[in-house]
Amino acid sequence: IIELYSYTEEPELILNRRCFEERFRLQGGEARWASLGLAQHRTHVMRLLDELEVVIREQRLSAARAILYLAQGVFGECDTESDVLYWSRYNCFLLHQMGTFAVFLELLNMEIANSQACSRALRKPALSLADSTELRVFLSVMYLLVENIRQVSPGDDTEWITQRETFRIELGESVYCMEPFSHLLFTMVTKFCSGHSPHFPMKKVLLLLWKVLLFTLGGFSELQAAKEKKRAELGLPPLSEDCIQVVKNMKATTPPSYGIELGEQQKRGRRSRIIYFTQDSLDLYNEKDPFKSEEPPGTEEEENEDSENMVDTESDAQERDLISQPLSALRNNMDRVCFPKGLPWAPKVR
Repeated sequence: IIELYSYTEEPELILNRRCFEERFRLQGGEARWASLGLAQHRTHVMRLLDELEVVIREQRLSAARAILYLAQGVFGECDTESDVLYWSRYNCFLLHQMGTFAVFLELLNMEIANSQACSRALRKPALSLADSTELRVFLSVMYLLVENIRQVSPGDDTEWITQRETFRIELGESVYCMEPFSHLLFTMVTKFCSGHSPHFPMKKVLLLLWKVLLFTLGGFSELQAAKEKKRAELGLPPLSEDCIQVVKNMKATTPPSYGIELGEQQKRGRRSRIIYFTQDSLDLYNEKDPFKSEEPPGTEEEENEDSENMVDTESDAQERDLISQPLSALRNNMDRVCFPKGLPWAPKVR
């Protein structure tokens, strides 16, 4: 949950609490949310949802902030972190039961289609948090609903278990709209990357998209189980290894900082292409590797081009020497062949 917020949004937490308490005092007096029963909780949530239907934009946003405060666990009434997490989880299940997700999806669609907000963002030289206020509130509520409901707890009752499965099916299918919810989020990513909607809070969009995909499709363990099940149904032999377990032990690939470095790495890769990776041949190549020797700065471009041509010629000659080695010499060195410790996949760092 902590991934959802940034330090610049901290003042908004107090604003969400104020929006909720102003409405709650009008209905419940001095009572606390934790002291009310389920029926009173439902009544207050229904009043907040009704307020989301008003025409006045500021009033809709204030009601949305009040609902966000509920999803955040009414932290103003809690003394410990565990209490906040408990009420956040309880309120998220309650909000979903009352149809809150569908209402916020309609509000999100309205805000995505708001051409005035897009035009204002395009005209501004620099964007601020104020340009994405509504979107951030809507996405935060939806994120908390998805994240709290998808988490399985041993203390969940039968109703919550059924509700979780129903919510998962709804998100994966075209229940809330004409397309799966993840497709809408991918559309937001496309609009942001194309420059048509620079005010979209992309961090929250990507976080919500990630959790929706985890909820609807499952993670790597579910993928591995699905592969094994399908192979068993088709009569294929079981998988010899779990790719994810192998990847966990592999060193992460660091992407180059600039496009120039990427080009240099590709050029080096073409020059250093060899057929048989024996220890002797690698030692020989390292000794003759022109990149090992440092050239003094200030050389002319023509000299660089000539040296590159010489490098290509030397590399080609080394490749021919390796290919022309007799098979008997290669067999003697087979015990020194170095195999990679990971999967034979080319890293897609760009």
